Amino acid sequence: MKTENGYYLDENNNRWDCDLYTAEQAENNSKSLTKCSDCSGCSGCFGCSGCFDCSGCSGCFDCSDCSGCSGCFGCSGCFGCSGCFDCSGCSGCSRCSGCSDYKHNPQRYISPKLGNRNSQTQIYWTSSMDVQVVCGCFKGDLGDFENAIQTTHKNTVHLAPYLKLIELAHYMIDFQF
Repeated sequence: MKTENGYYLDENNNRWDCDLYTAEQAENNSKSLTKCSDCSGCSGCFGCSGCFDCSGCSGCFDCSDCSGCSGCFGCSGCFGCSGCFDCSGCSGCSRCSGCSDYKHNPQRYISPKLGNRNSQTQIYWTSSMDVQVVCGCFKGDLGDFENAIQTTHKNTVHLAPYLKLIELAHYMIDFQF
Protein backbone atom coordinates (compact mmCIF):
# COMPACT_ATOMS: atom_id res chain seq x y z
CA MET A 1 0.00 0.00 0.00
CA LYS A 2 1.37 3.40 -0.94
CA THR A 3 0.14 6.98 -0.54
CA GLU A 4 -0.17 9.23 -3.59
CA ASN A 5 -2.05 12.49 -4.19
CA GLY A 6 -4.10 12.12 -1.00
CA TYR A 7 -5.07 8.47 -1.62
CA TYR A 8 -3.95 5.12 -0.31
CA LEU A 9 -3.27 2.97 -3.41
CA ASP A 10 -3.00 -0.79 -3.56
CA GLU A 11 -1.20 -2.89 -6.20
CA ASN A 12 -4.33 -2.94 -8.43
CA ASN A 13 -4.70 0.86 -8.38
CA ASN A 14 -7.72 0.67 -6.06
CA ARG A 15 -7.75 3.76 -3.87
CA TRP A 16 -9.14 5.15 -0.61
CA ASP A 17 -9.16 8.86 0.27
CA CYS A 18 -6.65 9.60 3.06
CA ASP A 19 -9.10 12.09 4.59
CA LEU A 20 -11.85 9.47 4.89
CA TYR A 21 -9.90 6.27 5.68
CA THR A 22 -7.02 5.36 7.95
CA ALA A 23 -4.12 3.37 6.53
CA GLU A 24 -5.39 0.31 8.42
CA GLN A 25 -8.92 0.70 6.98
CA ALA A 26 -7.53 1.08 3.46
CA GLU A 27 -5.37 -2.03 3.92
CA ASN A 28 -8.33 -4.06 5.21
CA ASN A 29 -10.57 -2.83 2.38
CA SER A 30 -7.88 -3.71 -0.15
CA LYS A 31 -7.62 -7.26 1.23
CA SER A 32 -11.41 -7.63 0.95
CA LEU A 33 -11.44 -6.94 -2.82
CA THR A 34 -11.08 -9.83 -5.28
CA LYS A 35 -10.03 -9.20 -8.87
CA CYS A 36 -11.00 -5.51 -8.63
CA SER A 37 -9.00 -2.70 -10.21
CA ASP A 38 -9.06 1.08 -10.52
CA CYS A 39 -11.86 1.43 -7.94
CA SER A 40 -12.22 4.01 -5.19
CA GLY A 41 -13.68 3.57 -1.71
CA CYS A 42 -15.05 0.03 -2.12
CA SER A 43 -14.76 -3.10 0.01
CA GLY A 44 -15.69 -6.76 -0.27
CA CYS A 45 -16.37 -6.58 -4.00
CA PHE A 46 -15.47 -9.04 -6.78
CA GLY A 47 -14.37 -8.24 -10.32
CA CYS A 48 -15.36 -4.57 -10.32
CA SER A 49 -13.31 -2.02 -12.24
CA GLY A 50 -13.08 1.71 -12.74
CA CYS A 51 -15.56 2.66 -10.00
CA PHE A 52 -14.65 6.16 -8.78
CA ASP A 53 -15.34 7.96 -5.50
CA CYS A 54 -17.76 5.31 -4.29
CA SER A 55 -17.93 4.87 -0.52
CA GLY A 56 -19.08 2.06 1.65
CA CYS A 57 -20.11 -0.12 -1.29
CA SER A 58 -19.59 -3.81 -0.59
CA GLY A 59 -20.28 -7.26 -1.91
CA CYS A 60 -20.79 -5.98 -5.45
CA PHE A 61 -19.92 -8.17 -8.43
CA ASP A 62 -18.62 -7.19 -11.89
CA CYS A 63 -19.72 -3.55 -11.76
CA SER A 64 -17.74 -1.03 -13.80
CA ASP A 65 -17.28 2.68 -14.41
CA CYS A 66 -19.67 3.73 -11.64
CA SER A 67 -19.00 6.94 -9.71
CA GLY A 68 -20.01 8.52 -6.44
CA CYS A 69 -22.20 5.62 -5.32
CA SER A 70 -22.57 5.13 -1.58
CA GLY A 71 -23.54 2.20 0.61
CA CYS A 72 -24.58 -0.07 -2.25
CA PHE A 73 -24.57 -3.76 -1.39
CA GLY A 74 -24.64 -6.94 -3.47
CA CYS A 75 -25.18 -5.24 -6.81
CA SER A 76 -23.99 -7.05 -9.94
CA GLY A 77 -23.14 -6.12 -13.50
CA CYS A 78 -24.02 -2.44 -13.11
CA PHE A 79 -22.31 -0.07 -15.54
CA GLY A 80 -21.77 3.69 -15.51
CA CYS A 81 -24.11 4.40 -12.59
CA SER A 82 -23.58 7.66 -10.71
CA GLY A 83 -24.48 8.82 -7.22
CA CYS A 84 -26.64 5.83 -6.31
CA PHE A 85 -27.30 5.42 -2.59
CA ASP A 86 -27.97 2.32 -0.48
CA CYS A 87 -29.00 0.23 -3.48
CA SER A 88 -29.19 -3.46 -2.71
CA GLY A 89 -29.15 -6.37 -5.12
CA CYS A 90 -29.37 -4.26 -8.26
CA SER A 91 -28.50 -6.19 -11.40
CA GLY A 92 -27.52 -4.98 -14.84
CA CYS A 93 -28.29 -1.33 -14.16
CA SER A 94 -26.86 0.98 -16.80
CA ARG A 95 -26.07 4.63 -16.27
CA CYS A 96 -28.55 5.04 -13.41
CA SER A 97 -28.17 8.29 -11.52
CA GLY A 98 -29.05 9.07 -7.93
CA CYS A 99 -31.06 5.89 -7.40
CA SER A 100 -31.86 4.71 -3.92
CA ASP A 101 -33.04 1.18 -3.13
CA TYR A 102 -34.20 0.60 -6.70
CA LYS A 103 -33.43 -2.12 -9.22
CA HIS A 104 -34.05 0.22 -12.14
CA ASN A 105 -33.87 3.94 -12.81
CA PRO A 106 -36.98 5.65 -11.36
CA GLN A 107 -38.44 9.05 -12.16
CA ARG A 108 -36.89 11.62 -9.86
CA TYR A 109 -37.03 15.20 -8.78
CA ILE A 110 -34.21 17.01 -7.01
CA SER A 111 -35.22 20.12 -5.09
CA PRO A 112 -33.31 23.36 -4.88
CA LYS A 113 -31.36 23.76 -1.64
CA LEU A 114 -33.78 23.91 1.30
CA GLY A 115 -33.93 23.91 5.07
CA ASN A 116 -31.47 24.65 7.81
CA ARG A 117 -28.92 22.34 6.13
CA ASN A 118 -29.26 24.28 2.84
CA SER A 119 -29.30 20.94 1.05
CA GLN A 120 -31.22 19.25 -1.73
CA THR A 121 -33.99 16.70 -1.26
CA GLN A 122 -34.45 13.88 -3.78
CA ILE A 123 -37.79 12.25 -4.56
CA TYR A 124 -37.92 9.00 -6.56
CA TRP A 125 -40.96 7.16 -7.90
CA THR A 126 -41.88 4.32 -10.20
CA SER A 127 -45.64 4.56 -9.56
CA SER A 128 -47.99 6.51 -7.29
CA MET A 129 -47.63 3.64 -4.80
CA ASP A 130 -43.81 3.45 -4.97
CA VAL A 131 -42.38 6.80 -3.84
CA GLN A 132 -39.24 7.41 -1.82
CA VAL A 133 -37.89 10.66 -0.36
CA VAL A 134 -34.23 11.06 0.61
CA CYS A 135 -33.48 14.18 2.65
CA GLY A 136 -30.37 14.21 4.82
CA CYS A 137 -30.64 11.16 7.05
CA PHE A 138 -34.39 10.80 6.35
CA LYS A 139 -35.50 8.09 3.92
CA GLY A 140 -39.16 7.16 3.54
CA ASP A 141 -42.40 7.85 1.67
CA LEU A 142 -44.08 11.24 1.15
CA GLY A 143 -46.48 10.81 4.08
CA ASP A 144 -43.69 9.98 6.51
CA PHE A 145 -41.64 12.86 5.09
CA GLU A 146 -44.49 15.32 5.63
CA ASN A 147 -44.92 14.11 9.23
CA ALA A 148 -41.17 14.45 9.85
CA ILE A 149 -41.12 17.96 8.35
CA GLN A 150 -44.18 19.03 10.39
CA THR A 151 -42.41 17.85 13.54
CA THR A 152 -38.88 19.04 12.76
CA HIS A 153 -39.73 22.42 11.29
CA LYS A 154 -42.85 23.33 13.26
CA ASN A 155 -42.84 27.11 13.78
CA THR A 156 -39.73 27.68 11.61
CA VAL A 157 -39.22 29.50 8.30
CA HIS A 158 -38.27 26.16 6.70
CA LEU A 159 -41.73 24.57 7.01
CA ALA A 160 -43.41 26.39 4.10
CA PRO A 161 -40.75 25.58 1.44
CA TYR A 162 -40.80 21.88 2.41
CA LEU A 163 -44.61 21.79 2.26
CA LYS A 164 -44.48 23.38 -1.21
CA LEU A 165 -41.97 20.69 -2.25
CA ILE A 166 -44.35 17.96 -1.04
CA GLU A 167 -47.25 19.61 -2.92
CA LEU A 168 -45.13 19.77 -6.09
CA ALA A 169 -44.12 16.11 -5.71
CA HIS A 170 -47.77 15.05 -5.39
CA TYR A 171 -48.59 17.06 -8.52
CA MET A 172 -45.74 15.55 -10.58
CA ILE A 173 -46.54 11.99 -9.50
CA ASP A 174 -50.31 12.38 -9.95
CA PHE A 175 -49.78 14.02 -13.36
CA GLN A 176 -47.80 11.01 -14.57
CA PHE A 177 -50.22 8.40 -13.26
